Amino acid sequence: MKKHNLCLIFLFEILAAVQFLPLTAFGHETRSLTPSELKEIYSAAGLTERNGKIFDACDRPTKPEIEVKDLNTDGTPEVFVHVPSLCYGHSGNLSLLIKDKKGNWKDNFGFTGVYRILDTKSMGYPDIEIGGPGTCFPVWRWNGKAYAIHKRCDRR
Repeated sequence: MKKHNLCLIFLFEILAAVQFLPLTAFGHETRSLTPSELKEIYSAAGLTERNGKIFDACDRPTKPEIEVKDLNTDGTPEVFVHVPSLCYGHSGNLSLLIKDKKGNWKDNFGFTGVYRILDTKSMGYPDIEIGGPGTCFPVWRWNGKAYAIHKRCDRR
C-alpha cells in the first residue's frame, strides 16, 4: 500500500474518533475526586502509580484523562478513564468505572475506543456507543450489574 493511502486511512480513523469526543473535556472534574479515590481509580483502570507518576500496562508513563459523570443520577459518580498511550493502539484505552455494592470500582469497558452517551436508557443508565474506525459502532447497555454489548456491528 502506498504511503499516501496509509496517511488517508489514518486521517479517516482520527476523524471517525473525533465525532465521539464528549462535549465536556476530559479532566475538568477530577478536583471532585480525593487522592485516595484517584489511586483506586488508577488501579481499577489497570494503571500503576510510582513516585507521583502514572504508568500504563506497558509500564510507560502516561497522563490518564478522567471524566466524572453521574450516569444514572443517583448521586454516586461514575468515572470514564481514557489512557492515551500507543500501548493500547491509536485510540488509547477507555475504561468506565462504576462502584459495586461493596464500594469497589469495577471496570465496565477496558478496551480501545471513544464513547458517546446516547439518549436511550436501560434501568436508569444511558446506552453508550463506542466509536472507532468505520461507519458502524457497537452500543453497550446496562443489564442491572454491568454494561454489556447490546448492538453489534456486522463486519462481513
